Amino acid sequence: MTKTLKVFIETLPILFGILLSYLFWQNSFILFIIYIALSVVLILRHRDNSEFAIFIYGIIIGGLVEVIGTQVSGYQSFAEPDFLGIPMWLPVVWGYGFVAMKRIGIILKS
Repeated sequence: MTKTLKVFIETLPILFGILLSYLFWQNSFILFIIYIALSVVLILRHRDNSEFAIFIYGIIIGGLVEVIGTQVSGYQSFAEPDFLGIPMWLPVVWGYGFVAMKRIGIILKS
């Protein structure tokens, strides 16, 4: 399998997440549950325990970035914020994004 195909495969969950955001953006709780469930399944399927730590780190850093962007600097806002000016599902997306970038980085390095 080529590197390009491997990177594309690792990008599919992100593309699927964009579709889910489009379909469920009006219900943050459902989107939050779906993103948590999908992230956990995708991490378990990959069988790399370090990815849970990366996922949690991404949630924390992503949440901080978004809260700073809405509450501190005010350069962005969301139509349906849940807490501290951001949707509850957004830090979860950051968390999985960190995991995806780790995976893609490994593919590109090999």
